[in-house]
Amino acid sequence: MKEKINKNYKIFLTTLLAIFFIKIHSNCFASSVVSGISNNKIDIDSNFKGTEILLFGAKGDAGDIIIAVRGPKKNFLVTHKEKTIGVWHNGTRIKIEDLYSYYALFSTFNNIDETNQMLENLELGRNNLIFKSSLTDKTLNNPKNKILEEEFYNSLVENLEQNHLYLVDANKIDFLDETLFKAMLQFPKNIPQGTYAVEIYLIRDDNLLSFQSIPIYVNQIGINAEISNFCYQQPLLYALFAIIIALLFGWLANILFIKFFGK
Repeated sequence: MKEKINKNYKIFLTTLLAIFFIKIHSNCFASSVVSGISNNKIDIDSNFKGTEILLFGAKGDAGDIIIAVRGPKKNFLVTHKEKTIGVWHNGTRIKIEDLYSYYALFSTFNNIDETNQMLENLELGRNNLIFKSSLTDKTLNNPKNKILEEEFYNSLVENLEQNHLYLVDANKIDFLDETLFKAMLQFPKNIPQGTYAVEIYLIRDDNLLSFQSIPIYVNQIGINAEISNFCYQQPLLYALFAIIIALLFGWLANILFIKFFGK
């Protein structure tokens, strides 16, 4: 309880300082966005249960604010379950490539997924994200394959939403007055490591007036980080140790079984 109070107190002080800083600087930049975050580093250990980061800012002109948080890109293998003679089994598989591992969106737009060329170019909105798939361009000329790819992509995004890694329904941006705004960025316990980008856009009449990007560094620390680094740096030794440990545990289990239950 005490830790939570201290955390809220730090966020409150950070917000006050940010408001003072932004009020001064926003008067110097007429058509821009000035913003900052309460913390740009997330350390993951065995006790990590997720965290929140406060984003604050001010806009120097009229327009809509969009905040996009993008995690490092990765590849996903999506499998479609099929039923044959009453038995469920793994059916068609498609590899979705170069898709954000984490994606959150905050916006003052009424409908962020509406058809808009600028939003498409900026990859703002669930339907505007760009990715590749194991289906080649040639096979996508077949309308059925295009529909299949969209189905697999939607299934993947729904799964990421269930795991709180995709927050694609535009979240709320709170305005303290006509200029100052804030948003609470939420990161679940299962976020991947890597460099995240917090992007702030000021848009009016389909024109991008201002853009700012702030990095957030997500790193694993503690014994888990040591094991993970050893796994990637020395894969053969890691596999050898894993086999030895498995054999030792199997041998120990066999000894205990014989001792307590007999041959």
